[in-house]
Amino acid sequence: MKQTRKKKMDLRFKLYLIILVPLLAMGGLIIWATIDSSENASLMTMQHNNQQLAVNTASQLGQESELIKTLSSPASEESNEYKSLRDELVKVRLQSGALYVYMYNKTSDGWIYTVDGANWDDTEYSPYGTAMEFNPQIQERLLRGEVVTTGIVDDPTWGQLLSSFTPIKDSQGAVIGYLGIDISAGAVNQVSATSVNNAYQTIIPIFVVVLILSLVMMLFVVRGILRQVRDIKSSLEQVADGNLKVVSTHMSNDQLGDISDLINIMVAQLTNILMGIQQGSNTLQQSSKDISETAQTNQRQSEELSRAIEEIAIGSMKQAEETEHSVQHSENLGKIMDEVGSYVKQFTYTSEQLSSVQVQVTREHEVLLEKGRENAKRVEHQQDISRSLTTQSELASSISGQIHNILKQTQILSLNASIEAARAGEAGKGFAVVAGEMGQLAQQSERSIQEIDEILGSFVQEIHRMGSHFDANMVAVKEQEKQIADCLQAFGQVSRLSTEVHELAQSLDSRTMDMHSIRQELEQNLSYIASATEETSAMAEEVTASAVEQQRSANELSNISGELAGLAGNLKSYSDQFQIEVTK
Repeated sequence: MKQTRKKKMDLRFKLYLIILVPLLAMGGLIIWATIDSSENASLMTMQHNNQQLAVNTASQLGQESELIKTLSSPASEESNEYKSLRDELVKVRLQSGALYVYMYNKTSDGWIYTVDGANWDDTEYSPYGTAMEFNPQIQERLLRGEVVTTGIVDDPTWGQLLSSFTPIKDSQGAVIGYLGIDISAGAVNQVSATSVNNAYQTIIPIFVVVLILSLVMMLFVVRGILRQVRDIKSSLEQVADGNLKVVSTHMSNDQLGDISDLINIMVAQLTNILMGIQQGSNTLQQSSKDISETAQTNQRQSEELSRAIEEIAIGSMKQAEETEHSVQHSENLGKIMDEVGSYVKQFTYTSEQLSSVQVQVTREHEVLLEKGRENAKRVEHQQDISRSLTTQSELASSISGQIHNILKQTQILSLNASIEAARAGEAGKGFAVVAGEMGQLAQQSERSIQEIDEILGSFVQEIHRMGSHFDANMVAVKEQEKQIADCLQAFGQVSRLSTEVHELAQSLDSRTMDMHSIRQELEQNLSYIASATEETSAMAEEVTASAVEQQRSANELSNISGELAGLAGNLKSYSDQFQIEVTK
């Protein structure tokens, strides 16, 4: 009978996925490596070109060392030397397409701009003597006479740049100044994009050809695998339906072909096992019939023996019954006496335990009463602390009000200063900035004071709530002291009752001892009567036990034969569900 199977992912799709995913991942990795290598190559090319441009320009400027040395002394931007050098830097910037070209020098006060190669109509150029700041490591290398080229850096003012710095030397090799050339990172990105497009034109066609060839090979391989898998699946389905005449075809010399051979071996072994089961079931059925006949014969003999034993045992049973009644009465009396004695002992032990517990509980309540008084003292101390905190919080609130008035005066002062700075015009810009900062600081301080007031207000509220809780705790502590005192009085009454219970238990114990002596005399009289019937009962019990054991054995043998017959029938029905080919 076929079982319903859940819908699962097709094996063909899994095989295609196993092959395609690594190919696509490899293609993505190759594209990423191409982009990364192109970007790095473009960056290195632009760095080399910019550095070479800086070195060549510095070499040309070194031929005009006299002009540069003249700028080292205090000079004016209206001098012919400054104008000549600026014209040359502008020319270099326009011819090379650089973003900025400039000269600078090292003085006792630090690094300063000497000539900025910006256009003459550019109002944002760096005037002569403007302070210049850059990386300390680059400064050290420049002072050692090295040429430095940076990577792409993100300048907050000018955006992404790539810079080259080089010393300018005269004909004697002495450093007379320094040159800097900045190029935009957009040029690097443009070169990188061109390189990536060229690489794509070569790599993508190759990858497409490799992918197509891999898909064709994949189709042939997957087709052969699926043929063998379909044959294996068909064979296993027939075996599951009970057909053991199926033969799986060996189509491929791989693990799937080995599985096909193992299926054929499994079918052959199952056939042999089922044939053995069928033969064994026939043998079991015949044996169960023989056992059943033997069991019936034994059962008849045991029934005859049982009837004979019953006739022998009737006489002894009547005598034994009378003795057993007397013994049972004696035993019942003994049990009642033992039970009464145990109750008396338990009653005595309970009274003693009650006395000890009463003493222990009294001590614990006295300790608890003392701790309750200590807790009351602590609560009173906490109430005093709460009142002190309330006073201090109110004082802090008044101080914050004074600070608030000071901040209002500061804001008025800042507003007046802004008005005066506006009247002063250009000369009051710096003062206006200071006045604006004072106003903002006053506003921020005012917000902070408001937050502090809110926190102090909530703090005072919490302190009031805490004080109310302390009052409630104080009332609860007083009530607890009163309840503990009442409990101590109740335990005094319990102590008197436990003493009376102990005396009553001792009286019951003495009465129980008298009843035990009477019971011993009664048991001695019954022992003489029981000895006469024990011998007769023992003989009857031995014979009865033998007969019962024989009858039980016969019943068990009959049951076993029935179970064997049922088992043989089940084995035969199970084996008949399979279609096997009997070989002679």
